[in-house]
Amino acid sequence: MKYLKSYLISLMSFAVAIVTLLIIISLIFAYTNINDVYIESAVFLAMAISAFISSFILCKKIKKNGLIHGIIVNVISVLIIFAISCILNNSFCITNTLGIYLAICSLTGIVGGILGVNV
Repeated sequence: MKYLKSYLISLMSFAVAIVTLLIIISLIFAYTNINDVYIESAVFLAMAISAFISSFILCKKIKKNGLIHGIIVNVISVLIIFAISCILNNSFCITNTLGIYLAICSLTGIVGGILGVNV
């Protein structure tokens, strides 16, 4: 309970970062001649950057256990995105993409958490 405020701030920073990055990526793909094959890679990059930012902010506030808190906040973030996706698509299916998102967010969450504690 004592970390709840920090977690909520971190989750909000994840949401703001992912929305901002996805808007930028959408504009880049809309107004340039970049092949659409790279869209999925760009979304993975946006997820990784957002996961890093959110875990860095969280662990900067908490100042301990960056590895654990970095993983936790980003797994929560991915599960929230997955739940929203299931609601919007009216289907519940677990795909390989969910596993990739979890892995990317966990790894970048670890790095962001460790750097957040040590910087």
